Parts: sequence; structure tokens; C-alpha cells
Amino acid sequence: MKRRLLSAFLAVMMVLTMAPVAFAADTATSDGEALSKLFTDVHAGESGSGNVTVTIDKDYDLTGYQWTSLTVQGYTGAGVVTVEGNNHKITGLNAPLFAGGFAGTSGIVVKNLTLTKVTIKDSTSNQGIGAFINNVDSMPKIELDNCHLTDSSIDSNGGARVGGLIGWTSGYNKQDDGPVDTYITVTNCSVENTKITAKGSVGGIIGHAGANPATYHTFTNNTVTGCTLNSTDDGGWRVGVVVGTANVGEVALNNTTESGNTVTQTGKTAPAGQSNLYGRFVPGTTGKLVIDGTAVFDSSIVAVVDNKGYKTLADAVAAAQGGATVKLLANINGQTVIPADKNIVLDLNGKTMTHTGTTLYNSGTLVVKDSSADKSGKIVSTGNVGIGVNHNSTTTIEYANIQAQEGAVITGYATGATITIEDGVFTALDNAVVAGNGNKTDKNTEGTPERVNANKITINGGTFNGMIKTSGYVACGIYAPWKDNIVVNGGTFNITGGAGIVARGGIVVVNNGEFNTTGNATGKVGDSRVVVPCSALVFDSAAKYPSLTNDSKIQINDGKFKSDVDTIKVVKDDADTNSRVVVGSGYFTTDPSAYCVTGKTGVASDKDGYKYKVGTIEVKDENEIQTGAKVGDTKADASAIAEDKRPAAKAVGASVTSTTLTDTTPITADDKAQALTELVKNKKVTLNQDGKIPAGTTVTVVKKTYLDVTVTAYDTTSDTVSMDIVPKYDLIAVAKTGTDEKKVTLKSAQDAKVGSTEVKVTLPDAFKGKKVYINHNNGANLYVATANATTGEITFTTNGFSPFTFALSNPNVVAEVNGNAYTSFADAVSAVPANGTIEITGGTSPYTGTANKTFTVKNSTSADITVNGQPIEPTKSYTFKYTHSSGGSSGGSSSGKTTYKVTTSAVNNGGVNASPSNAEKGATITITLSPDKGYKLDKLTVTDGSGKTVSTVKKSDTVYTFTMPASAVKVGVSYVKATETPSETKFNDVSANDWFASAVDYVTGKGMMNGTADNTFSPKANTTRGMVVTVLYRLENQPSTSAASFTDVASGAYYANAVAWANANGIVSGYGSGKFGPNDKVTREQLAAILYRYAQYKKYDVSGANSLDGYTDVQSVSSYAVPALQWANAAGVVTGKSGSKLDPKGNATRAEVAAMLMRFCENVK
Repeated sequence: MKRRLLSAFLAVMMVLTMAPVAFAADTATSDGEALSKLFTDVHAGESGSGNVTVTIDKDYDLTGYQWTSLTVQGYTGAGVVTVEGNNHKITGLNAPLFAGGFAGTSGIVVKNLTLTKVTIKDSTSNQGIGAFINNVDSMPKIELDNCHLTDSSIDSNGGARVGGLIGWTSGYNKQDDGPVDTYITVTNCSVENTKITAKGSVGGIIGHAGANPATYHTFTNNTVTGCTLNSTDDGGWRVGVVVGTANVGEVALNNTTESGNTVTQTGKTAPAGQSNLYGRFVPGTTGKLVIDGTAVFDSSIVAVVDNKGYKTLADAVAAAQGGATVKLLANINGQTVIPADKNIVLDLNGKTMTHTGTTLYNSGTLVVKDSSADKSGKIVSTGNVGIGVNHNSTTTIEYANIQAQEGAVITGYATGATITIEDGVFTALDNAVVAGNGNKTDKNTEGTPERVNANKITINGGTFNGMIKTSGYVACGIYAPWKDNIVVNGGTFNITGGAGIVARGGIVVVNNGEFNTTGNATGKVGDSRVVVPCSALVFDSAAKYPSLTNDSKIQINDGKFKSDVDTIKVVKDDADTNSRVVVGSGYFTTDPSAYCVTGKTGVASDKDGYKYKVGTIEVKDENEIQTGAKVGDTKADASAIAEDKRPAAKAVGASVTSTTLTDTTPITADDKAQALTELVKNKKVTLNQDGKIPAGTTVTVVKKTYLDVTVTAYDTTSDTVSMDIVPKYDLIAVAKTGTDEKKVTLKSAQDAKVGSTEVKVTLPDAFKGKKVYINHNNGANLYVATANATTGEITFTTNGFSPFTFALSNPNVVAEVNGNAYTSFADAVSAVPANGTIEITGGTSPYTGTANKTFTVKNSTSADITVNGQPIEPTKSYTFKYTHSSGGSSGGSSSGKTTYKVTTSAVNNGGVNASPSNAEKGATITITLSPDKGYKLDKLTVTDGSGKTVSTVKKSDTVYTFTMPASAVKVGVSYVKATETPSETKFNDVSANDWFASAVDYVTGKGMMNGTADNTFSPKANTTRGMVVTVLYRLENQPSTSAASFTDVASGAYYANAVAWANANGIVSGYGSGKFGPNDKVTREQLAAILYRYAQYKKYDVSGANSLDGYTDVQSVSSYAVPALQWANAAGVVTGKSGSKLDPKGNATRAEVAAMLMRFCENVK
């Protein structure tokens, strides 16, 4: 017998040794099945089982076992399931112990049981998840006593409400359908070292407490420690140490102990001052939350702010801070006032606010909305106004249903208030729906006789219903009696027995909306004795409100307007000549032509229910309408000048003329259509039945240009006159039949686009016979002219207009060329035409500036000067000659140096550049290779004039140098396919489709520019003047140079040598004040000028010049930059921007600099 027992023991031990994993699984399975059997043996939760008790007889380890949560089928006869844990523990559950139950007399009672190392992961449930119980739905009895959860995790991303012990609870309170009160009691329980993450509400003990008023929770002597609780819900705060969300039921928390817990909600912040024991509470009309005997919420709460309840709305408003939401939980009777220092959101939440006077009065910042699903909330005034506002308040109505006796929304006597209406339903039973206020005395509540700050009312949408009860009055949709600014962008106005809009002051602009008015009576609106009709649009200036100004009007930009009488009515006396209703577009039931803007009239509608729409009369034959031009008289204003000098100043302004003032703005087909429309509307032309212009009548659209001159300074002490000269034009429709000519002005005082223009001005006597310096556009352009000795008249040509200053001296002028003045000699050299003359009148000798052209310099100073090393005595001249030669010498009488040409042969599969392309013997020439992608250098040859090979020095794979011989040189290059393509530099902010992509590759590939970071080029960033000259300096292999003399160029700056080199070689000259501005953003015209002078320095051909008149902004080009831009445009370096613009004053971006550098290198030789 002993031997048999020993053999059996050894066999078992062998099995254990060979299969330990299988044994562990068998243990979990065994424990799981055994635990499950405890429940099934007593039919726990099964239909008809009644009340049963399950006794836990030991510790169970269910790690790895798939537990099936138990459901208590109360609706089919299951009773209360009681689990007596006997202080045992269950380890490793992967699902809740109970799924929950439903209805009947069922219940779940668990005592003296610990669940540990529970791991639940769920992605589908949107109900409740808890380690002990998932969902409680109308189960009368739920009790947990001395139950514990430790070292566990629950992770749900399906939207479930998750608690450590219980997920979700609800009772049932329909009295006609078997109500079930549900009582949940949790006593002496704990949750420790547990992590809960969910998309819904999260609570340490219960996720969602009470989805129905008939749910009653009592939590006593419970502990939550060391837990991590997080919700990813994107709604309001709903995470708590005990309760995540409490909703309409009752919850009591007594003697809770908590420590070391982390409570978070992604992207949210816990409400200030709120206990962390609960997250969110929505009490409804029956709910209650009590913590340690103190009611946080109960059924007497009428409003909630940040999850804290208040028993009066006034208390809630007082507690709200910084834009907090005050949410109504009950109907409110009486007036509610928002103080001036408050900024709140009032959520009607389906509730009703009622008062006999003004129901809601705002002095602060208020947003009104209704979060209820059916938008059933209301603001009701049985005797006055729904919402009234005070001075300087801000009111936004996102949605509201307002029913009022006198007006839904009214400013009263407020000033500086802002009202914005987004949506809602607004009804006034016996007055205006939306209104300002005001009367003939126009006093506010403090008795101040004049209000100064206009209110602003914006209506973006909503339905507005108006009607009238008081005899002798008519209803009104919008009433504007004061100088309010009212803008209507949308909404529907249904006014029975009244007008859509009645204005007596201010400005009302309708951009869209629908106005439907009925009735044919007339009556009063507001306190006026003037009666008005039931029209959609009424302006009443006859009432003579003090707020009425010449600008007061109703302006219609679009919309639909329907009335039983005339759609538009203006009530005014003969003294009022202003246009009070101005219509630009829209649909009408009666003809709006008399009120249409210039060029528009009433035509047949294409929309049912409306007879007219605003449009233009169709031009049957556009060729029948001619165009013409004329120059009108100058309009001069000198009101800014002192009264004693004003007549003389105005005479100077009126003397400004131009005989060829040509505007480039085209006369369009629309202009012609508007011309015909205006002539017909104003009864200047009557069309034939076929819509054509009668024979013998000509229609012409005439553009009358003129100069608008404002004299801004007239100083007889310093002999200076300043004025703004602006070219303008009027567009006039002219109908001529025989000698009878009728005119209608279509457009007035339009800005004219005028290019280079000759201007004449007669200046005061002090200017007669003297040289006059004309400073244009604050120094951007300088001109010179000599005033007639008898009349004082001067003539000059300007490339643009406004402002001008005329003076007898200008200390900044250095040189003059053909009536233009320059503050640097280099600018004058750039501007002087070939064989032209530069007159030196100021500045400091020596003067430096070279160009590939012959020019003469005249010394008009009183001292000897030196120009490019050549002395010139006063009144003397010297001619600097330039000879262009492909292989021989190039120079002038000022230098005598001999240079030789470097030419490059045509090359396939890439490019080559030799710099400089003209050089003296002994100079270093740099060859830069640029093979196409996938190619490399095959052969490089350099030969002199006799065919001998010139040796080269390799600096890198793409850069070679050689020493210039005493003859012309030819460079030959060939490329072959590379076996391996070099990696291409890529920038994250440069797309292959960008217009500048190839330019960026070019300049970065040649080392001319670098990225701003490893993967960033910053194409839209600006470039400085210092950066530009540094690029050119690098192209020249950074030759040695002396220090620059500019005061703002530090010797150690990265650009210092580049600026000094560029200045020494006439490429840059600075601002003429000793400053260069190295960190100033380089403009497009400055960049063109720098490249122009660099080309001259390189002795490239700069003879090409294109006219710039085709660009709309040519008049803004500075005079010094005109030759440079003309050359750059001809060379393809500057091609302009969209809209036919040069944008000369615009800052050059890095992309634009890269493009101009690439074009320069490729096009300029």
C-alpha cells in the first residue's frame, strides 16, 4: 500500500516538473470554474431564482481565466443575490464580478470581499464599467459593505462611465409605469493603487450616479488612496475621487478619506473651489448632493455655476467669474440684472424667465444661449422689454426665444452698447422687435442733453415677429431713432400691421435678410407725432430727431423686401436734400429705382413673389456707347494755411496744371451699362421699345481728369511751399441729341493711374528767376527747375504724385541730371543717359562712380573737385569715355587701364560662368561650373588669344581659377553623365512646384545663399541690404578692401568688408547721411539698383532699357531707380508681380532675391 502511494506521488511530481505552465493554467481554470460553480449552484441571478446567497469559501486566483460577469434577471423573477466574502480575495478578474441587473425586486449585496489585480480593457461599452458591478438599472437594492479593490486597472475608450466599484446606476420614476426606487449603499469600502482611464465619466468608487431622479446613493466611511483617475471626455469636468458624474438623483457622501490620488481630465481644468470628491452634478428639479451633512445641491437650486448650485439667480450671477456659464435649473420670476463688472454666459437650458418689466437687464458682458435640445427656453416680459441694455455693455444672443410686450431687445437710452444677435425667435406684441430708443429731447437717464457714443447692433440671423395693439400706432421690426449703427446680415422679419425698418437717425446697413410687412395703414412709431406707412423700409427725417445727421440713412446692399404698400418710403420736408435710403441690390415688390445707387435701377425680377430686382439696364450694343476724355480744372484747397496767407497759398495750388493728364484705368462694359442705366433712370434718355438708344442720340462715357491740390505749408520766411498733388477723375455719362446735351455723374473723385507727367506750377515772387528744388514723396524723388523770371512758373516731370515741397535750396543734393536731383554721385551716374551730363552742385569731393557709358561731369560748385581721380575746376567739365570691346581694351580718358575679355563657349547639360568677364593682366578669374543633375565635369579648357592653354587651379569640384594673360581668353567646358548623382539639398518649406524652387536650388548650389536652418530656406522672409552686398562680395572671391566710412557699419560685422568693397566700387552709396542701413530690409528697387551698378562694375552690357509704363505702380518708382529697373526689366532680372505691378517699394523676400540673382547670373553678360 505504501509503495502504491509512493508511486502515485512520484508520478504526480513528474507531471508537475514537466508541465508547470499547464499546471498554472489548470489552477486558474480550476479556480474560475469553482467560483462560477458557487453562483450556478444556487442559480444566482437566474430567472425565477428569488433571493439567494453565495458564500466565498477561500481565496480565488482567476489570472488568465475568462470570467463571465453575472447578470441578475430581476424582470423575470430573480431576487437579491447576496455574496458573503468572508474576508477572502479574488485575484486577476478580467471582467466585472456582476454585469448588473434590471427591474423587479432584484438586488446585489456584496460583503467582506476584496478584488485585487483586476485588469479590465473595453472599447465597446457606452454604459457603465465597475470591478464589482457594471450597471444598475431599476434594481431596488444595491449594497457594498467592507468591499475593497486594490492594485487594479480599468481602461475604456468606448464612452463608458467607469468607477472603481460600480459603473452606472439608475432608478425609474414614471408613476403610470411601475416606478422603481433604487437605493445604492456603499459602506466601509476602499479603492487603492488603482488606475482608471475612460472616455466617459470617471469616479474612484462610482462612475455615474443616478441617471434618473428615483436613484438614492449613500456613501459612508469609504477610502480612496493612491489612485490615478483620468477622463478623456471632451465635455465638461466629470472626474471625482468618489463620483464622476451625479445626475438628477440623490447622493450623500459621508466621512470619505482620500489621499495621494491624481484626478485629471484631458484638456480640462477642475472647477475652481469645487470639492474633488465629485466631478459633475446635474441636479435637475429633484437632485441633491450632500457632503458630510451640507447640501451642495438640492431641489431648491435654480442655477449652477462651475458645478456649484445656487438658490437664486442673483447669487449665481454674483459668483460667476471670467466668462463662466450660469445654467438655469428652474424657471425664474422677476428681473435679473447683470452688473457692469460681470462677464457671463447665461444658459436658459430650456427654462423660462418672466417679469412684468424688463426681464433681463445687462450692464456688463453677457452671452445668452439655450443648450436644451428643443430650444424651449424663453425670456418673457408681460408688460415691457425682454432684454434691455445699459451704457457700454456687450450683449451677444447666440439663441433665445424672447416674447415681450414692448420690445424683444431694446437699447433704451444706453450709449456705447454693443448687441449681436446670432439666432432665435424674437416677438414684440405692441412695439418694435429690436430697437434703439430716443426722442426729440434725446436725454439719457442722467438728464445729459446729448448722448455721444453710438450703440452698435448686429443681426446675423433669427426670426423677428412684430404686431401692434395700440390704436394709432404701427408695428416695427427694427426701430432706429438715434445714431445707432445697425447692421443686418440675415434674419427674417415678419411684421403684421407695420414697417420692417423705421429709422430717424444713425446708419442702418442691410447686407441680407428678408422683410415681410403687411397692412396699408399709417401710424406712429415710438414717441413721434409723425405717422409712417407699413413699408418694408421707412426713413423719417421729418420727425427732426436731434440724432439726425447728413450721413443718417438706410443702406441696402442685398435682401428681400415685401410690402402691401410702397416697399420704400422716405418721410421728409423740402429742406432735407440728403439721400436717406440707398439701394445697391435686392428684390422688391415695388419699384426701387428712385433710391438705387448710381449705375443701378429697378429691373424685372427673376424670383417669385417679387416684381423687381436691382440691376442695370442691358446694353443691346456696346459699340453704340462711345468713350471720351478731357482734362478738367484743378481743384485747390488751402484751408490748412493761416488765414492771412490762405488766398496766396490757394492761388499757388490752383496754378498747378498738367496738359497731358492721362489715366490708364479702362472704361469697362460695366461702366457703359451704368451710364445707360443712369441716363434712363434720370429721364435723360428714353430707349426705343427694343431697348436700343434712339437714332440721333449719342451716349458717351467721358473720363474727366484733374489735379486735386491741397496746400499743406506756405512759409514766406524760409520760402517753401508744400502741397499734396493727387490726380483724380470723374466719370460722366453724356447723352447728346443735336445741340442738347444732358449729363449724369457716375463716379466722382476717383484716384487716377497716371505715369510720367509734366507739371507746371506758378510759385510766389521769391522764386522768380531762381533754381527751385522739388522734394517729392519725402525725398524718394528730387527734381530741379528754374522759375520764370517774370511769372515764377516752373515746369518739371514727375514719375508720381503727392506730396511735394518746393524750396530754393536742398543741402542733401549732390548732383543733377536732366531736371532730376540726386543725393549721391553714384545714383547720378546710374541715371545719366549715354553722352549725358552730370552737374555737381553739392556734396564732398572726391566723387566716385563708374558706368559702361560715356558721360560728362560739370563742376557747378565753387571749389575744385575730384571725380574718379580726375580733378575738375569750378565751371569746368570733364568727359569720361567708355569703349565697348569684345577682346581689346576698354577705358576712358580718366583711367587708361587695359582689360581683356573672357568668353565662355556654349555648353550642353549645364552651365559655366567666368568672373570677372573683363580683367587686366594678372587678375584672378574664377570659373564656376553648374552641371545639370546627373552630370559631372568631363573637360575644362582655357586658351589665350594665340590658342595656347592657360593653366587652371582646382578650388573645388565646381570652382576653378586662372591668372589672366595679356589677351582675350576663351573657356570651354563639357559634361558627361555621372555614375552617381550627388544628393540634392532639400528644404521643407520649398516645394518642387513653387515658382522659386529652381532659383533656390541655383543659389544654394552655387553657394550664393544658404538655408536659414538645415531643412529651412525661409522663402518668405525678408533680406537685408547687408546680406545682398555680402552675396555679391562672395561672388568676387572676397577681395581685400579698406574699411567702410559708414557710421552704422561696425568693423567686426559679417558684412563690413562687403559694404566697404561695394562702396569703393560704386555699387552702393548709402543714404547720403553717413549711414548705409545694413540691417534695413532691401526693397525691390534697391536690389535692382545694386545689381545694375554691379553689372556696370563688371562692365557687362547695360544698354538695354524697357519702358515701365505698362506697370500700374510705375509712378511709385524712385527717380534714382528708374534706369536700373528699366535695365533689369529688359534683361529679365525683374519681371514684375501679379496685377501688372513692379512693387518697387516692397521688401524683397529671400525667394525674390534668389530669383533675381539666378536671372542675373544667367542673363547678364
